[in-house]
Amino acid sequence: MAWPPTCVASPGSDGCPGEYAGCMEDVVARLERWLGQRCPHHLERLAPGLTDEAIAACERQLDVTFPDGMRALYRWRNGTLPGQLGADIIGRYALQPLQQAIEHQKMMNGLLEQGSFKAKSWWHTTWLPILDKGTGDAICWDPRGSFGGTAGQVIEFWHTDHDRTVLAPSFDDFLAAYVDSLDAGLWTYDEEDGLDDDDRFKDFLAERLPGYPFRAIDFEGRRARPPASAAAPVEADPARPVKEYSASVRYEIGDRVVHPKFGTGVVQTIEQTKAEILFESGRRTLVHARGGGEKLEKPKRVDHSKPDRPKF
Repeated sequence: MAWPPTCVASPGSDGCPGEYAGCMEDVVARLERWLGQRCPHHLERLAPGLTDEAIAACERQLDVTFPDGMRALYRWRNGTLPGQLGADIIGRYALQPLQQAIEHQKMMNGLLEQGSFKAKSWWHTTWLPILDKGTGDAICWDPRGSFGGTAGQVIEFWHTDHDRTVLAPSFDDFLAAYVDSLDAGLWTYDEEDGLDDDDRFKDFLAERLPGYPFRAIDFEGRRARPPASAAAPVEADPARPVKEYSASVRYEIGDRVVHPKFGTGVVQTIEQTKAEILFESGRRTLVHARGGGEKLEKPKRVDHSKPDRPKF
């Protein structure tokens, strides 16, 4: 199939009901152009796209209808080629081959059934991990709308932490916003560090999609409270010394923290190993209280085509 194909809506859809619906091939073509200009070797590590028949077979397998953006993405490329690493296309996430994403879902569903997770809300059976970090962390398409959310929303899944963030109300909104953020210059590429946005993409999403991202489940597995931004910000406690930011330091609400990138901020909320800090540029959720002062190493990639049972 020649790329990009003619822009069409999904079978059975009513034309272009939304800003991007039915036009996602154009969005994906912009993604390819950006990657080709800055990291063309990523494109070389991606598999050829799927036919509409192959995509439809996967829809029947799951008893779902994929959104236009997902269909366009898999018509373009079917994830990373076997044995290839370093083909991240959405931040630090790589696109999983569609059948591999389905097998990944089956594996997680099996672990859920065995009681391997800390809580029932850790994983939902219909989540499809489309984008994967190679570490067990994933961005999932949620066709049913977990936590009382919107059917088709996009959820951020952490394999070691319980907090779950809903990034966008739909996959099309998420993909279109990401490509717009590329064109807006939010992201840079480095051979060693990959794609980096300096933690600005979620702020970009918040401007584009009012009410998103939002935390549906907090770090300890409880339904999250209303966003702290709705309340008056916590003022700095002048009696306390200013602290330089370090992931190993434990902070308290009201602490003033100096960060090498974000400047001086005030701690607003605290969780077990995360602190929300209000900087002049906005709120940032940063790691804290990771004691011992050990150097945090970049996690190794995991080949999910032959998954081992993870330890929780």
